[in-house]
Amino acid sequence: MKKVIILLSMFSLLACNRGFKVPSNNSMSMFAFLVADNDLDDHADYIEKDLVRGLKGCPVGTELFLYEDRRDEPPTLRQFVLAESGQVAFRHIARFDEQCSASADLFMQVLSTMQSGASGSSYGLLYWSHGNGWLPGANIDSCSHLGTKSIGLDSQCSMYVEDMAAAIGKTGKIPAFLLLDACFMGGVEVAYALRNSADYLISSPSETLGICFPYHLILPLLVNGDMESMKESLDVFYSYCLSDYYGDGTLSGMASLTDCGQMDALASSFRDLNESFAGFVQTDSIQAFDCLPRHLYYDLYDYCSHMSSDSLLLSRFQDQLCRTVLHSVTTPSVFTQTAGRDSMLVIGQCCGLSTYIPGTGSGYDWTYYQTEWYRYCYGKE
Repeated sequence: MKKVIILLSMFSLLACNRGFKVPSNNSMSMFAFLVADNDLDDHADYIEKDLVRGLKGCPVGTELFLYEDRRDEPPTLRQFVLAESGQVAFRHIARFDEQCSASADLFMQVLSTMQSGASGSSYGLLYWSHGNGWLPGANIDSCSHLGTKSIGLDSQCSMYVEDMAAAIGKTGKIPAFLLLDACFMGGVEVAYALRNSADYLISSPSETLGICFPYHLILPLLVNGDMESMKESLDVFYSYCLSDYYGDGTLSGMASLTDCGQMDALASSFRDLNESFAGFVQTDSIQAFDCLPRHLYYDLYDYCSHMSSDSLLLSRFQDQLCRTVLHSVTTPSVFTQTAGRDSMLVIGQCCGLSTYIPGTGSGYDWTYYQTEWYRYCYGKE
């Protein structure tokens, strides 16, 4: 892996750049990773500008640390700060050799640098790129080696969610929220893997559009760092999805807010439910979030309601699910390309988390669905 070729401390950064002052910052700092060294590059300019627009609605002194890797440019790390004048100033913190940004080691290095330079009392973490939920993805250490739950895409390699969790843990400080702006990252398998990596998780069980979350509208809410503001940010997202912001009639969006601290209890409740089940589920009647011939992403509660006839266990699970998924929004239908073409998938059920159903014959069973959630909930530990 190529290392950073220019890495300035925050002290030297400020000392060497006259006029760049960081006002007092009593709110949280924002950290963002834009991994666009792929076919999402066309959207990266808009996402960057949208983040800066959102910063202007935050308290004076709010910082945005932005790591960005574009298709035809080496990665950079910059700091944006909202000044007392209402303008946003920025400075380069680091320039990198061309390298794979889907590396967990690089992610940890950059996140540590962001933390050491931030003045906010806490931080929120945004990650924008490709994602595939629990599905196998190519690891940076060996592109021929398949692992599960991956996010980011650079040089046909991606980062395991378990490695993302480990990287966050090694920095010693978890974010107030982790927003995964990538397809299918709202899976229970992903949330369980990240249960110790953030206070709250914001993600989508379905595919996300290239321009998905309206950062110019939700960043001023997210910076508050409290649960109610995060819920409100999802309502704003939902309204935005209904506004036809692409201008082509595509009204699509799905997102949820998960309390990561409740994931262990949810897993325990699901395990109890699963142990009472000894039958076969007709999956055709369960809400799916893809259009594949053999579905890979099903609505978690809809699956559970078909799985068990034990009303008491199902009620307990539902109660725990409500404590875990704090808010969920979805348009009546969502955009998908899983059918091999642009399609709209009708949504009748959405609890806020998806799941894979083992034994459905997708070709990924047993070999690749070796997630922490599977091992615990299905008694495979």
